[in-house]
Amino acid sequence: TDMITGLYSAAADSIPILCITGQAPRARLNKEDFQAVDIAAIAAPVAKWAVTVMEPYLVPMALQKAFHLMRSSRPGPVLVDLPVDVQLAEIEFDIDAYEPLVPFKPAMSRGQAEKALAMLNAAEKPVIVAGGGIINADASDLLIEFAEVAGVPVIPTLMGWGAIPDDHRLMAGMCGLQTSHRYGNATMLEADFVFGIGNRWANRHTGSVDVYTRGKKFIHVDIEPTQIGRVFAPELGVVSDAGAALKMLLDVATEWRTAGKLRDWSGWARECLARKKTMKRKTHFDQVPLKPQRVYEEMNKAFGRDTTYVTTIGLSQIAGAQFLHVYKPRNWINCGQAGPLGWTLPAALGVRAADPHRNIVALSGDYDFQFMIEELAAGAQHRLPYIHVVVNNAYLGLIRQAQRGFSMDFEVSLAFENVNRK
Repeated sequence: TDMITGLYSAAADSIPILCITGQAPRARLNKEDFQAVDIAAIAAPVAKWAVTVMEPYLVPMALQKAFHLMRSSRPGPVLVDLPVDVQLAEIEFDIDAYEPLVPFKPAMSRGQAEKALAMLNAAEKPVIVAGGGIINADASDLLIEFAEVAGVPVIPTLMGWGAIPDDHRLMAGMCGLQTSHRYGNATMLEADFVFGIGNRWANRHTGSVDVYTRGKKFIHVDIEPTQIGRVFAPELGVVSDAGAALKMLLDVATEWRTAGKLRDWSGWARECLARKKTMKRKTHFDQVPLKPQRVYEEMNKAFGRDTTYVTTIGLSQIAGAQFLHVYKPRNWINCGQAGPLGWTLPAALGVRAADPHRNIVALSGDYDFQFMIEELAAGAQHRLPYIHVVVNNAYLGLIRQAQRGFSMDFEVSLAFENVNRK
């Protein structure tokens, strides 16, 4: 049950994870034995599929289905629960006759691509919103090529950050409430057309939906049908894998550009680039104690373009997204929606285990770091080195801010209550 937050986090961020749990013997289920719980029922709301396998011969088929579901359509976690007597059983299984199921991925048609580009062609100030689905699809190169052929600026989401390099002329900045750039917000407010690919219009990206959508038309391309129209209704919705969609859009856009049918947005792109140069937040502070902005300024100097940043929640995530620079896909490893405290360090160890040669810098506030002390021992035991930057948030950071606000309101209400009693 301790891993339910992890499953929720994976489901929210569209990350395929196979989770295998041990279970009490089948004969002891539903008898409230020690540490025997219906984990499949508990995990069901935060997993694409959760099952307790009750017959040994079903184990290969359950795992086959698990790998199929976790990678099909919108990726996500699955849980396979195995009673101990099922684990210990022997079955007949011919490995040579086994074939994995091909993941299901819907694809944009040519007709849909032509309709989308015709709508794009009618826009004066379009932007592409690049979501994490592009990175999941390994389609960052296709995004850059499509943006360059079309000449349309790109606004990545927090989960899509790195799909286009920060210093690319068409990277217009991130927008939203917290993890955003001033120039990204300004460009989004100025735009009249938004082409969303592999994103889900998360609230930290949109802020007020009324303000975000005012005066704009929208196309939404996403691999998950239920995401289309979930937050607001676009003028055109297309169910497609981001990579398949970008490939089709690139093919059609290249033909149209060659034939002179595609509009020229170079003036609009120059406007966006000018905002990017002039609307930067100040970072060069000389005060002591050091301001956090200066910490991130120095990090940009100290760490190279190939650095992988890992962070999860709070002021370190917000300030990291505002001030750091990311140049490659999967160089921003981030827990976007769930934001559980204590995620950063084990995630950094996971990145190191997956890639022994990567330059890894984890980023935490002081409170987040407290949840991870015991994980340091795991990193040392398995020899998984990385750099961890802990920023002093005056202890508890956002949590302390909220507590102070609540305490102030509570004290004021008590004062009024005392006055009324007197």
